[in-house]
Amino acid sequence: MNKEPRDPDHSVDEIELPVDPADLFVVLYDALPNWPFSDRTANKWFDDIRVKQRAELVCKEVRRDGRAGIDLVRDLIREYGDQGMFAVLMGLDRAFENAGIYPGTTGESTMCWLARRYQNTNSLNNNTDRTGLLLPRYTRPGKVMAEHTGKPDFFSVHRVTPATREGIWHSGILHLEPRGCARKQAISIGAAPVLESYFDLKFELPDGDNIGLYRIAPDDDRLRPRIEKVLQNLENSGAQIGVLPECTLSSDLLEHWEGLLRRDPPAASRLQWILPGTGPIGPTEPEQAPPNRAILFDRETAQVLLWQDKMAGFTLGEGQAEEWQLPVRPQHEPAAEYISKGNQVAVLETFLGRIAILICEDIKQNAAWLGKCQAFGVSHIFVPLFGSPISQQVKRWALEAAEHCVEQLGAWVVISNSLAVEEGMRARPDFVADGAYNCVVVGPALPRPTKHAKAPAQFCRSATAEETARVVCDEHGKPPASDPGEPAPLPTVRCGPEG
Repeated sequence: MNKEPRDPDHSVDEIELPVDPADLFVVLYDALPNWPFSDRTANKWFDDIRVKQRAELVCKEVRRDGRAGIDLVRDLIREYGDQGMFAVLMGLDRAFENAGIYPGTTGESTMCWLARRYQNTNSLNNNTDRTGLLLPRYTRPGKVMAEHTGKPDFFSVHRVTPATREGIWHSGILHLEPRGCARKQAISIGAAPVLESYFDLKFELPDGDNIGLYRIAPDDDRLRPRIEKVLQNLENSGAQIGVLPECTLSSDLLEHWEGLLRRDPPAASRLQWILPGTGPIGPTEPEQAPPNRAILFDRETAQVLLWQDKMAGFTLGEGQAEEWQLPVRPQHEPAAEYISKGNQVAVLETFLGRIAILICEDIKQNAAWLGKCQAFGVSHIFVPLFGSPISQQVKRWALEAAEHCVEQLGAWVVISNSLAVEEGMRARPDFVADGAYNCVVVGPALPRPTKHAKAPAQFCRSATAEETARVVCDEHGKPPASDPGEPAPLPTVRCGPEG
């Protein structure tokens, strides 16, 4: 069978049981009470050989027929209650692993319709507006765990309820075939500072009626000739994904980027996506500040894949403008970033995994989005930053926030910063240049860690504003292995599901 099942529904104790395995998983997952997960009961079930045998019966029927055997499901639930429901969920979960639902994999002939549905609708289940989503798992929390710690952790899919979907804009580009990006392969990241000093920026201090306000935008005339060199370096470096910093984009520069991306890439280019930074872009009402917006492009088609507005403005604390040696100082401190704030996180299904963009302060102010991104299973986060240099010696908030994302989500986090604040801070007598980086990539330890340790990190440096950053050292300060005379490697992230 190579078609979606259409048999009539069945019921157990008034619970409708669809024959569609993904829809059935959603129904049973929501119906299974939480009590087995509040203690070790579910872990005992998970390790029980009899429960595993019942799960295997369910899995075999689904793999053979492409749909759930409802008589078996009904019998297991009636005879074993909640434990039987758990066994059915385990069996369905194992069957999904044979459906070819991950990009670059091939499923069994009876199950491949499920992969097609995921590619076409960005979800494994039907009726997503009413029931929410069921999504393949690409990662697990990076923290140390001795056993499964909650209901979601037992399964290789994510159940996203309608309530959790609120505040998330979810879409996908699973139909786009990547060039040379195999499943579980290391994907190289290209980051370039773009900004070398405050001369590349325009600082505005809007009248805030006794409230400090500021806004930073790029100087288009200074950056326009630089951008082409940045793109050229990215394409010559072997980078597959380019991530540029905050405050490097404007409406005019966006048009310039679009013109460059409409040109055919050089034959040697491996660049798949480019995030050309962030800036004041988008329509606004009169007397309303524009958003601080990031945009992700497909390099080959120049298609916009994703855009994200900054949700939390960065507040310049008292004395921070002086610490950073900013060329203008707000009259009132603290000073708020003058932007129209976004109110949702955009999440994209891709060959790489499930990606999101968080701009600067957004990765720190995570109360509104962290739980939702965990429920969605976000696996990769790109973070354009405008701030002081990334450091191992002085552990600043951006690195701490990235490590928190690794611990809670298991996500790869790419932070891309400019050289502007660093150049400004060099005027201070206490500035220490050693250990200053403009890019860091932090990710989960694979396999899952068994002891508490630093999250794996790649600290990277560019010598100029146009240069693509190269790895200087890892989280322990150890330099990467490289051949004599060859440049240091680019940082990398992992493609596809963990494990």
